[in-house]
Amino acid sequence: MLVRLKGIKTYRSKGKVYHYHRATGTRIVSEPGTAAFVEEVRRLDEKALQVADRPGTLGGLMAAYRASPEFARLSDTTKADYREVMDYLQPLADVALARIDSPFVLKLRDKTFAKRKRRFANYVLAVLSILHNWGTPRGITTGNPAEKVPKVERPRKEAEANRAWKAIELETVMLAAPDELRVPIALAAFAGLRQGDVIRLPWTAYKGGVIESRQAKTGDPIWVPVHSELRALLDAARDRLPTLAEKLSAKGKPIPTTIVIGQRGESFTEDGFRARFFKLVRELETKEWVWPGLTFHGLRHTAATMLADAGCDTRDIQAVLGHRTAAMSEHYAKEADRKRRASAAITKLERARNSGGGDGV
Repeated sequence: MLVRLKGIKTYRSKGKVYHYHRATGTRIVSEPGTAAFVEEVRRLDEKALQVADRPGTLGGLMAAYRASPEFARLSDTTKADYREVMDYLQPLADVALARIDSPFVLKLRDKTFAKRKRRFANYVLAVLSILHNWGTPRGITTGNPAEKVPKVERPRKEAEANRAWKAIELETVMLAAPDELRVPIALAAFAGLRQGDVIRLPWTAYKGGVIESRQAKTGDPIWVPVHSELRALLDAARDRLPTLAEKLSAKGKPIPTTIVIGQRGESFTEDGFRARFFKLVRELETKEWVWPGLTFHGLRHTAATMLADAGCDTRDIQAVLGHRTAAMSEHYAKEADRKRRASAAITKLERARNSGGGDGV
């Protein structure tokens, strides 16, 4: 007899199915439908009751955050990422929040780095910071001990993750990409949208030359005037809709409402889109038409870099990309300003030497 258990969250990521215990946010490792699965859920139910009775602990803070509307608003992908960190922190659930200071967090960062490498160690810092910032106005925490703990720096020889695309790379990929990829790449490069927002964007969000929607990750509004190159692609895709609708109707298939669709006229899943995108990128890498390291999220960095190179300041970049803080956009503005100043300085040097106004060396 199949026993249906309450309080279990099931989701699919990268082709795999995961089961989570809602109250504790812990991933269930036993095989569904087995006695071991039922027993694991029972133990987690007991643990959830214990954690609820232990305010002032890290476990209590994590449980409260998972039950909050702020956590509920996050996208499924972001929730899964946060749960992975909180699963990792479960052995520390009984630690009193009063004991968690900056030295404690620094030691945790270093231990995590030794076990799970740099990116996960830095993500643990980020989630701890989010938890404490969320708890402070609610009287659960009294500060953020993770705030002043530095991230583990990227080794100099390690390639930058999600680097911005070079202009020639963007042009090359756009020329090589089929229609179903050209539009989403342009949405990321010229509107700075994340992958999840791109593949879910409905046609109703594009009107009057503006894209207006909400970010799936944060719930914050998206309002971006459409660049002329992106507008041409969107308008062409919209012109093809009547023909597509006729074909789908003849096959008894529903007409998708999303802008981005696959070859068969169906909306993409995140896993399906990721596989299709990286297939194209790897083909171009093999031909040595692009450099290694292209990612879809890198297009969001590309958008920020192009805005900065065009003379946009931090607030301009923040407005387009929907960054919550100016600091997130400041890097791009500073880098572009450095390049402009360096170029201007060399131009001045050239003029001075050509006019004979500079001392020779």
